[in-house]
Amino acid sequence: MINITCPNDNLPERTYAIDMLLHHLLGIEKTSYQINFEEDAHDYTIAIGNKRIVFEDHFFKLHKEPLSYLNSSNIPDKLTYFHGEGMEIPIIYGTDKMQRESNGDVVVGLDIFASTFFMLTRWEENLLGREETGDCKEQLLFTVKNGIHKRAIVNEYEVLLKRLLAGEGITYKSRNFGIVLTHDVDGLTPSWLDIAKDFVRRVMRRPVPEATTSLVWKEFMKYKRTYPDAFSQMVPYIKICKKFGIPEIFYMKVCDKGELEATYIHDSASTLDVIRRLKDLESDKVLIGFHPSQSTFQNKAQWTAETERFHAQLGKDIVHGRNHHLMYNNETLCFWESILTGSEEDTLHISNCVFHNTLGLRSGIAVPYPLFDVVHRKEMRLTEHPCSIMDTAIRLHKYKTDAELWKDIDEITGELKKYQGELLLTWHIYVRNVSLLRRYMDLCEKIIEKAS
Repeated sequence: MINITCPNDNLPERTYAIDMLLHHLLGIEKTSYQINFEEDAHDYTIAIGNKRIVFEDHFFKLHKEPLSYLNSSNIPDKLTYFHGEGMEIPIIYGTDKMQRESNGDVVVGLDIFASTFFMLTRWEENLLGREETGDCKEQLLFTVKNGIHKRAIVNEYEVLLKRLLAGEGITYKSRNFGIVLTHDVDGLTPSWLDIAKDFVRRVMRRPVPEATTSLVWKEFMKYKRTYPDAFSQMVPYIKICKKFGIPEIFYMKVCDKGELEATYIHDSASTLDVIRRLKDLESDKVLIGFHPSQSTFQNKAQWTAETERFHAQLGKDIVHGRNHHLMYNNETLCFWESILTGSEEDTLHISNCVFHNTLGLRSGIAVPYPLFDVVHRKEMRLTEHPCSIMDTAIRLHKYKTDAELWKDIDEITGELKKYQGELLLTWHIYVRNVSLLRRYMDLCEKIIEKAS
């Protein structure tokens, strides 16, 4: 039995951080360790056999009142590193200290538990605007400001802990590297009539030179000839995933006429045809997920309406999802959890933790993980699958050369492989420029081929 002793405050937060490292990452059964909260404890002490490892508490004991840590002054600023066990690890909370006492105890200045909690819960983002607007400025994030957003920091803490526990006969969980391709289906191939209407609206809204008008019209026609129906743009991706034997998720919107960003109507003939054809393919390799619109943000009635439409169209429970525009806050996560009606062991798989403007590991972890409700202070029945490479982020980042792009892709892929993680890609279904679309389809296949 492993005994863990820590201060008697912030119990849900401490428990979550300990469980993430010991149970979720290392794979130690919860019945194999016991967490003891004691009034006279000042740090985290892990005792197993004759070994004692002390991780200094540099955060929660300073904020003993529930949720008192949620203050922007507690967001770290300057980056320092911890050196120990042959590693150089980013410090979020703690010091660069590692010493072995005369009694054999190991004292570590790096607070891996508060640092893990910081990375996985993203409470930093709540204080930077996400709660109010559903998003925050990425350049303000600690890892981005310090250029460490491509590192699986939490997994580095995992490795440190594993090395410190070496020799105690602990059986750890094994993982396998995997690849998942996902798609935000933000638009479908329109009819010729819809293309004509859209073209007229564009010209009437902002008159353009005749040459430019001609080019826009030709591009629309080229797109329609290449992808004549709504399902045809999905086919190349389905073939790529079949070739490499990887799963694929299509996140579908279920908007109605007149609703914000109703780029396609949930019960139109073309939408229903896409759903029918996807359902014909559906298996453990081809999945259909829910893509709630931005209208659902802070709007439970709209959320309920869209979930009911999804149920009606697919005749099944929602298992996978991602918010449109990655627009969410803690209330949105509670919306997601409210969908679950089964046993306490049931979980819903969502994928919202992704950078808009760059590539990287937003939550600093290489594997899917359970989320934590910061406001209600509890682990959620939601599993987050972080996305590390997204097509729109590649375009927005505006890489100057292919070499520069592939340097980032290789760095991220290498990090995920190092920790036997999950490489989750997001490629949108809505691009109407055939040349650009083909280029990104080729890039998608090359990334998967190189990572396989």
